[in-house]
Amino acid sequence: MSGKTNHFSIIIPFKSGKNYLLDCLHSVIEQDYPHFDIIILADNTSNIDDALDAVHALQNSKISIQASDQNIDILQNWGRIKDLSKNEYMTILGYDDVLEKSFLSSINDLINQQPEASLYHTHFNYIDSKSAFIKTCQPLPSRLNASAYLEYALNEKIDIMATGYVFKSSDYDALGGIPTHYPNLIYADLQLWLDLTKKSYLAVDPSAQFSFRIHESTTKTSKDKILLDAFILFLDYLNALKTVSPALGKIIQANAQKFCESTTKAIAHRLLRTPSGLRNGLSIDHMIEKIAGKSKTLGISYEPLKINSIRLARTIETYPILNDLFLLFKKIYKKPVL
Repeated sequence: MSGKTNHFSIIIPFKSGKNYLLDCLHSVIEQDYPHFDIIILADNTSNIDDALDAVHALQNSKISIQASDQNIDILQNWGRIKDLSKNEYMTILGYDDVLEKSFLSSINDLINQQPEASLYHTHFNYIDSKSAFIKTCQPLPSRLNASAYLEYALNEKIDIMATGYVFKSSDYDALGGIPTHYPNLIYADLQLWLDLTKKSYLAVDPSAQFSFRIHESTTKTSKDKILLDAFILFLDYLNALKTVSPALGKIIQANAQKFCESTTKAIAHRLLRTPSGLRNGLSIDHMIEKIAGKSKTLGISYEPLKINSIRLARTIETYPILNDLFLLFKKIYKKPVL
């Protein structure tokens, strides 16, 4: 291994899930690149399943636990990252995700090959709750500037999550860390990666160097209203980008309509699968009204009711009998139908 020896901090926010956490830690400990430390960010309920006791039992000097002395939510826990003492480079790792043995050595090579980049990433695989392979991520080019990254994101040609990105700790701290005003941190990672990519560019290793886990806790936590509230905040961010960057503004102008309508479709279909009593008063019409207001601010067209599946979803929602029949049908047939 040639070039500069870079040092990494691997930060794992954690609440519960001992077995996943231990699998994650073993994947880090077994890295073939030795220059790293591990910081587990735990709230004061994290040892409810003896998870932290199991971490202590590993007796690994690379691992430190930063436990909160009070109850904190996900936003407060992730908000602590910027205040940690960290190595020159850092990455945030989901407690239920796993790294390939060569993840850090691949990233280190990428940094040495392209030290001017401001963000580093690799391709990855999706796995299920039992660690079985599901699929690979969408492929990316070896380099993306902020305009290209934004265009990929608005057209949903990139799979975005927190795990797998590496960057300078000083850049992260200068940005104030991951933006914690997004409920449940939805869209917070996308804003962070865009802000970091704007500093220079994203460099990508095409090999799959980690696995992102999909299971119930990652697919059922984003409730419909929370998802909409987070999306509205991200549209505010896009509007701010238009103001400060003409180049990014052109990307937004060309692609935001499709992005808004695609998200409207996704939330509308989620709403149909949610009983009315659990929607916190949210309806498809209310969602469309909120997104329409932000679309006007962005200066883009927004015509969701021209999309057949959104019109159909709205019709089903309008009639309680149809809505109940649809919910019953979805209990039997799990695949998408709209």
